[in-house]
Amino acid sequence: ILDIPLPAGSAEDSVSFLPAFSNKPIQSSRKGIIHHSISGHFSYRQENWKLLLAHGSGGWSAPNEPAAKAAKAPKAQLYDMQADLGESNNLYEAKPEIVARLLKQLEEDISNGRSTDGPPATNDISTIRLWKAAKK
Repeated sequence: ILDIPLPAGSAEDSVSFLPAFSNKPIQSSRKGIIHHSISGHFSYRQENWKLLLAHGSGGWSAPNEPAAKAAKAPKAQLYDMQADLGESNNLYEAKPEIVARLLKQLEEDISNGRSTDGPPATNDISTIRLWKAAKK
């Protein structure tokens, strides 16, 4: 907005929405969006897909992690947000190729310290635990 250049190494994972104020398209090289829940679970959204690395909701809503584990829920969740906005049909076990693709991209984004194009950046912490609960 101020037309001041950013210092090198800052805002490496940001995407400007300034063009939207002029009814122009937002330019982004981001492949997906990383989310991190209040309970420490990661999820990743790309196109119409949402991958949640938790048995339960990952937050305060039901089912919480212990309840979902007790109900023998899969170790993670995958939803087609275009076809299932209410997240009622977990496709995690039915679509392993999509799970693998999203998980690989999430791991690459974390490894690169950014989800946008550009040189690798340093994450805020040295060790990131992708799966809060041990994979089974």
